Amino acid sequence: MSTVELGELNLQKGKNDIAFDIFFELAQFELSADAQFALIKMCSDGLLNTEQAESLMNWLNRETARGNGYADYNLGLIHEQGTVGGKPDYKKAVEFYLKAIKEEVHDAFSNLGNIYITGLGAEQGVAKDVDRGLDLLEKGAELGSRQAAFTVGSYYGKGEIVPVNHSKAFLYLTLASLQKHDQAKRVLLIMQHAVKEDFSRELDQAQHLYAKIQNMRQLYKLL
Repeated sequence: MSTVELGELNLQKGKNDIAFDIFFELAQFELSADAQFALIKMCSDGLLNTEQAESLMNWLNRETARGNGYADYNLGLIHEQGTVGGKPDYKKAVEFYLKAIKEEVHDAFSNLGNIYITGLGAEQGVAKDVDRGLDLLEKGAELGSRQAAFTVGSYYGKGEIVPVNHSKAFLYLTLASLQKHDQAKRVLLIMQHAVKEDFSRELDQAQHLYAKIQNMRQLYKLL
């Protein structure tokens, strides 16, 4: 059992303080992205006491000053969700997502793109910009964010905010599915039954992009 799994086991048993200590130690000393994600989820679920939440925020702020892209991303999440302070701060969220993108945390493309497409931050000075949002999502998808691929594929498939584009929907949902995004697999299956078109070209494109992403991941491991 890994240390992250040990933390998750304690969380399932309701031993929140032990889980926090395990995840926080992993985040601090091993910079574990999984541990950071677990801590942010605990925070958003209201499972941290005041002292624990303050310790987490202080550590994230120190790490973002050191160029830790995952800290930037997680601070973006906290501000977007209004986890600390009780109210979303989209301007702050955008600021941290942009920093995370510079540090090559590609999932930040998904969150940032979604803010621009939905216009959630319009009242706080973050203007709705669908084209910019789509560009961010597509770029994130092509760099390896399966969440960005699923999100932009879903937008093109639904046609509620952007015009329906079955070709792009199939391409990006397939790309997300190749990266084991379970929800994308389900949506893609429904789409294949509902839309009787030949998507062989898009399948080839998705497989080509996936191979390129995998090659980049292997290169990063060697660095």
